[in-house]
Amino acid sequence: MRAHLALLGWLATVPASTPARAAAQQPTDSRRAIESLQFPPLRFSPPMPKRVKLSNGVPVYLLPDKTLPILQLFVVSKAGVAHVPDSLWGVGWHADEIIRSGGTTRLSPDSVDKLLDFYAIQFQLNTENEQSRAFVSGLSRYRDEMLELTFDLLRNPRNDTSRIRILAAQQEENWRRRNDQPFSVIARAWNQVMLGDHPLGRTLATPAEIAGFTPQRFRWVEERIFCPENLLIGVTGDFDERPLIAKLESLFRGWERCKAGLRELPPLHFAQGPPVVLVEKDFNQTSIRMGHAGGLKVANTPDYFASAVAEFLLGGGGGFSSRLLQRVRSDSGFAYSVFSFWEATPKREGQFAAGAQVRAEKTVAALKLMRQIVGSMATEPVTAKDVKLAQDNRVNSFVFQFENAGQIVSQQLSYAVNGLPPNWFEVYLQGIQRVTPEQVTDVAQRYLHPERLVTVVVGKPSAFDKSLSEYGPVTALSVDSIKR
Repeated sequence: MRAHLALLGWLATVPASTPARAAAQQPTDSRRAIESLQFPPLRFSPPMPKRVKLSNGVPVYLLPDKTLPILQLFVVSKAGVAHVPDSLWGVGWHADEIIRSGGTTRLSPDSVDKLLDFYAIQFQLNTENEQSRAFVSGLSRYRDEMLELTFDLLRNPRNDTSRIRILAAQQEENWRRRNDQPFSVIARAWNQVMLGDHPLGRTLATPAEIAGFTPQRFRWVEERIFCPENLLIGVTGDFDERPLIAKLESLFRGWERCKAGLRELPPLHFAQGPPVVLVEKDFNQTSIRMGHAGGLKVANTPDYFASAVAEFLLGGGGGFSSRLLQRVRSDSGFAYSVFSFWEATPKREGQFAAGAQVRAEKTVAALKLMRQIVGSMATEPVTAKDVKLAQDNRVNSFVFQFENAGQIVSQQLSYAVNGLPPNWFEVYLQGIQRVTPEQVTDVAQRYLHPERLVTVVVGKPSAFDKSLSEYGPVTALSVDSIKR
């Protein structure tokens, strides 16, 4: 109470504000003040890993970081599921799960689980389309235990039959429920329409493939994906180079060379527009996907960097500043979710696509609006302010991929596998920062073609605002005929 009265007494002695003091306290235009801030150009130079080769030619990328007593191992294979024969695609797609859960020729599945838990080892494995990756992390004092278990799993998988039966049952259930969710239906329908049965468009093992899950078939795939000539290694954390390299040499000793049987990726052919494909399904909302071949590769070219800026401004990351989100969601209220992406890889072109989940009673209106907005990138020039926003976002988000030694090594492995130069991060940043508004408009005019958009619609036609034929000629696709 006395302290409270003392505070009141002190407040009574404070003089009233003078007009000058009140004027000084007037609120400022915070937005204008923020936008007027000037910063020097970003200079970004992450440390480069040291690259050495083992006696068998396997490259190893090393970046010590003794901040914590942690060791991280990255294993990348240049082979993926798209390289195995079609008859083994489903086996390859799930080989990662069996390698992890199926034990080794020396250890039962339960023993592997117990060792991972006892030594607090994090083990992740993914067999992907064109590459396969393993990531392992643990305390550096258990270096030998961690490395020995990792290489035992990769070299000598047991493919335990009981674990294969569990996996098969899980995938049978996934197949049974494949059409329950809108996202699954639109994604698989889109892949089937755009890519046919190309390996890059598959995401689900069929019942016939699941029936072929056997230890022998898994082993056929495993020993061709994970074999010395295909591998690159990365190591970060608390380690000393000489004993680490000696340990890796011992773990590779006697590992057989890769066996024949994998193939080059089959040629990729995107569907030609403008077909409109309807998948009739009684969902509350309509799912939409429209697009065509992207026309670009990841490369040090003005077109590639301009496409990255255009993608951001259209709907690939610009948030409420993007044209799709602003006009389809904010202005029209047709959808909660709307997006676009413009894919590219260093090896070949990807695809351009836009998508949304829209109110069923606004389906045709949303389709027409989305097509119009895609076309607007060529007819409504972007401003210097728009480009600056995209550049800042791309640059600032890109540098966050290099926050620690593990991310840096992982990026270098990715560059090496994809044939990009080791300084690609510098090339990318400089390329994005050089993009002009005129280049964005030019790349949109040459590569985005609203009149050629292939369009897939999943929904209930009786709930649509108009007949879908008003948007274009319609072809029906039965939901049960969508494979994987």
